[in-house]
Amino acid sequence: MKVKTRIMVVSAVTIVGALLVVGWATESNMPGSGLSLEGIWTTMVQAPSGHASINSFVINAQGAEGMVYTVIGKHPQCSVTGLGLFPECQRLSDMMGYCVRNGTDTFRLSVIYHGVKEGGPERMGIGEILYMTILTGTLQFVDADTLQFQGTLAAYTADQDADGDRLPDEGAIPVMCAPTEQSFKRLPMFDSCEPTPLPFAMP
Repeated sequence: MKVKTRIMVVSAVTIVGALLVVGWATESNMPGSGLSLEGIWTTMVQAPSGHASINSFVINAQGAEGMVYTVIGKHPQCSVTGLGLFPECQRLSDMMGYCVRNGTDTFRLSVIYHGVKEGGPERMGIGEILYMTILTGTLQFVDADTLQFQGTLAAYTADQDADGDRLPDEGAIPVMCAPTEQSFKRLPMFDSCEPTPLPFAMP
């Protein structure tokens, strides 16, 4: 009876150990598909008004493991007022965040940006943050030059940052949380055009 019990305990420990190893490999050592996430990616999102909002991500790897990436986002054309939720907002900060590999061709994306009201002379030109927006979700390769994103866009007001670190307080509930899907295209190298006569004289 003792021998059977010992065999069962050893087997259970072996199985648990194997599961832990598999779990660690999945979390921290997931092999990539060979597709490169590094580059410049652009997307166009239709706003309720029918106009297109354009966003771009610059993605760079942290180290050679292909696990964690730095993300910097730009807003070539975007609603600075949060589609009218913050009408006094005048500009948006860059998006900053990370991509972390969570599958062979999938990544967890998390970025933050801020809506800013410009500061006048009385504020020495220092702007005032009116809101914070967090974009989170999953990026997945469709092909080598296309990424599909699915996640949420959450907005927080400035008074949800009690400690002034420009991040939403822990446990804060967003004033707006909307599902979003976006398709990103890798920015290509463009071909040169064939020169033609200009309709005006160059200086």
